[in-house]
Amino acid sequence: MRNLLIFFLGIYLFGFFIEGFSFIKYIGLYGSILLFLIEVFLDKSSGNLNNILLMKNKFLFFSFFILLITIILSIIFAYSDIKPSFKEFRAEFLNIGIIMLISLSVQGKKQLYKIFFYSLILAFCFDVFKFAYMYYQNNPNLNWSVRLNRSFSNYFEILYPFILASIFIIRNKLKYIIIAILLLAFFELILTGARGAWIEAAVETFIFIVFFLYLERKYFKKFIFYAIGGVFIIVFVGVYFYKHSALIQYKIHQGLSPNGRDVIVETRLPIFLKYGNFLVGIGGPGNYQYNEFLNDYNAPKVLGQNKKSYFQYYGDEPFLLQIFYKEGILGLCAFLLFSGVFLLELFKFLRDDKSFKNKLFIVSIISSYIGYYFIRGLVEGRSFKYILVYLTLFLIIKELKNENSIHIS
Repeated sequence: MRNLLIFFLGIYLFGFFIEGFSFIKYIGLYGSILLFLIEVFLDKSSGNLNNILLMKNKFLFFSFFILLITIILSIIFAYSDIKPSFKEFRAEFLNIGIIMLISLSVQGKKQLYKIFFYSLILAFCFDVFKFAYMYYQNNPNLNWSVRLNRSFSNYFEILYPFILASIFIIRNKLKYIIIAILLLAFFELILTGARGAWIEAAVETFIFIVFFLYLERKYFKKFIFYAIGGVFIIVFVGVYFYKHSALIQYKIHQGLSPNGRDVIVETRLPIFLKYGNFLVGIGGPGNYQYNEFLNDYNAPKVLGQNKKSYFQYYGDEPFLLQIFYKEGILGLCAFLLFSGVFLLELFKFLRDDKSFKNKLFIVSIISSYIGYYFIRGLVEGRSFKYILVYLTLFLIIKELKNENSIHIS
């Protein structure tokens, strides 16, 4: 029963990170809930969140709940009708929150870690082939000036560091297949034309390499060899696409141009400063209150689209600025507090744990978290829901801290 429950948790995580096929995610969700309830019914001692787990991570949980409370406060004191905002909150936190609680309550963390590890890898591979297939369907002549769906970059930026880690964690020939798929993924990332994602991938790679070499200096020469090979391939592919793609030429010539985001900030920030609620914001985490507020105060209708009764503004401000708008100073401080505590706990794990593979997985979380929220977040809106994924993965592997190195083959 327990192994089946862990399997369904893995199905949910796989479905959570793939494009389309949302029914897979719900199969994992409802299957996990049903099996969890059955296990609790059969064994009353099951299903309790480990008190030791809570005590060992009390500051981390405290900072997370402070963030959660500030989001709820922003909804309670929202600018307009709070029902749509509560609906957005439920979509953002409810399902993944349930999965988090079940994951932290279930016994057999070692097996759960392995299932989650492979779920992330399979989700990444699925997305690579799915977006490649979609691209070929829409562009059978493979005109490289046609843009690949930008949504691919959102999955890539979160999962990429875990794929890097898998190359060193997995011991069999599967790693070579993963390397080949990763190269294809880089080609697709270039074709999205998402400059922010390009920079984020570079920063995530840099963070990963720095920590990797810090943890295992003996790999320095080998890593330099692979790095030179990787740079050569990327430069070769970049030059090829630059010569054959008007899209890539345009994006490179744009350089660091904000592409209208400066206009968004210049036209909307003064309105929020004048009429918004500094303390708790206008209401988050979604964009309902954001659009109601801007429409009511007649913000310049730039970068958005007309709907039947109102103008839908694109929320492409930097993520921290969006938090200030939606959750106010309290939400912004709470997010920075949680991020600081979380990253500190991750660094402490690297210092104290003895397993190289466990540490490598933590390096992936660090790289992905910083890349997603603080690098790409400089130019894009971000989703709070992934915090729950990062937090769950960390707490699961922390439970294995005193066990031997995890063997994944």
